Amino acid sequence: MEAKNIKIITPKKIVLRGFIFGPRRNQVIYILLHGLSGNLFSRLEIVEKMVGEGATVMVFNNRGYGLISQFRKINPRRPEAYDSVVIGKAHEVFTDCLDDIDGAINLALESGYKKIILIGHSTGCNKIAYYLSKKNPASVKAAVLLAPMSDYADFKKFTNPKIIKSATKKAQQLVAAGKSHELLSADIWPYYTDAQRFLSLFTPDSLEEIFSYAVPEKKPLILKKIKKPVLVVLAGDDQFKDRPMIEIYDWFKKALSGQKAELAMIKKALHGFGGQETKVKNLIFKFVKRLK
Repeated sequence: MEAKNIKIITPKKIVLRGFIFGPRRNQVIYILLHGLSGNLFSRLEIVEKMVGEGATVMVFNNRGYGLISQFRKINPRRPEAYDSVVIGKAHEVFTDCLDDIDGAINLALESGYKKIILIGHSTGCNKIAYYLSKKNPASVKAAVLLAPMSDYADFKKFTNPKIIKSATKKAQQLVAAGKSHELLSADIWPYYTDAQRFLSLFTPDSLEEIFSYAVPEKKPLILKKIKKPVLVVLAGDDQFKDRPMIEIYDWFKKALSGQKAELAMIKKALHGFGGQETKVKNLIFKFVKRLK
């Protein structure tokens, strides 16, 4: 694949590294956001299929890259120098996705691309949905959400209730004490996650709990605020489902009613769509073609 190494500098001066794959002559560019603790290579098989048919795709490491990752930030007093900030899945603040996506869109426009399609996988879907509920840039023509799932639903279904109670209580105590970025101890929660990130991922009222099929009383307000056309592609055999996928499909159908949205399911696909990349590519291209 033809590739160009890129450096995204977000409005908040975080440096994100990535690539643009595909022909530079295209006016349309697809911007792909990877999922929780993923990286720019996470869905590269889908990117290869798309680029193979002439598309241009931007991939980059967003703030959720890896478990604990060091990023560069431009020093405002010394623009030629960098400060180091520790982020990654464990320390990421969900709402900072606005800054990441703005940075990617700005670079695409500066590079001469006129039309943008945002594609998210897994947690990347939450980020794109949240972004488009807050912003409606003319350059973004549509969004594609691949395997949008609820982390809270998976957590609630497969975690011991005693662990849920103790970990949630501890995380709340740390946030209240001004220690939002302190990691939960291994005896409380065995995965690298700080207090604010735990509450963001695993509590029903958080902003990040957008696909709230596990919380019947929570209205899908963020989805309802999206004005762009949206394609949702579910993986029928998704490992992170807490219920039959048809029930999740029906929730999305109801949540997106009245909007410019399309819904599809690839029945035998796992969460990462391994082996089903051609079907994913075809769904995306057909959706985008119908936008014209």
